[in-house]
Amino acid sequence: PHIAVKRDFGASLLIPIGFFSALRNLSDLSAGKIFVISGDKGSCNPDNFIGLSDPHIAVHGSFSLMVNFHAVNLYFLSRGGFALNATQEDTALQVNCYVLCGNKSTEDCISTMNGDIEMLNKKRKSQFPSLYHSYEEFINKFSPNDFFVIQKSLKEECVPSLASIVSLIKLSNWDPDIFFKFRDTILSKAPTAGPRLRNDLSHVTSKLWDHYYHLDNDKDIAFELGRLCYGLSLYQDALKYYEISVSIFGEHHVTHHNSGLCHFSLFEFHKASYFFNRALTLNPEYEKSITWLERVTKEMNST
Repeated sequence: PHIAVKRDFGASLLIPIGFFSALRNLSDLSAGKIFVISGDKGSCNPDNFIGLSDPHIAVHGSFSLMVNFHAVNLYFLSRGGFALNATQEDTALQVNCYVLCGNKSTEDCISTMNGDIEMLNKKRKSQFPSLYHSYEEFINKFSPNDFFVIQKSLKEECVPSLASIVSLIKLSNWDPDIFFKFRDTILSKAPTAGPRLRNDLSHVTSKLWDHYYHLDNDKDIAFELGRLCYGLSLYQDALKYYEISVSIFGEHHVTHHNSGLCHFSLFEFHKASYFFNRALTLNPEYEKSITWLERVTKEMNST
């Protein structure tokens, strides 16, 4: 609907001209056909723009402003397209979908804007029932922001159980970043977990690694998965992840020390000795490797 604003209040509007310019360029390349998924902080409700005020500028290394998704809706409608909008307004991340079908000229579409905009949008999206129902199922019923709120509250507002963390990881579709956020709790509780939960965790490790993509040099997911496998007595799996960690992040004395622990647990004392020595080559004062090297030397001498 058109924005009806009392003169006494006025309105403050941000227009995403860069976004519109990019859309025009992309639509020119695709014969006017575009499907867009846009996730950002913003609003589709024109009532939120009432009142004269400076826009809020968020500073986070760079800076950002709220997105005027209502303007984006009107842009797509004016070009013969339609919008699928999130119904939840109190959200830090609003995910909307937009479609251009390339079936009308701009002039023809602008002439339709004098009618009921909501009805026009409803009519157009009804021609794509599968898309509409998928959006309702995967965005409006439980949105990315809903998941973010749950994982944040689980992390900051309570002491989560191991079972609840496993459920959250499954809900995230095995997101390694969620595992990394909760790794301290997982690693401390996994060794004393019951056999069924330990079995569930053993399946979690492979699923997490299947969904891993290297982006952040500060998050050694393979190393943490190795620690988890060691806590679950899955020593061969732990060695595999430690080897991957070295290949991605380079050698580290703790990684080699942990590999030595795995070989010791497998009664492979010569290999354990090699890794403890390797750890001490990188850090000659690492007490844990000094102690374990003495222990494994005694084992080798006694056999």
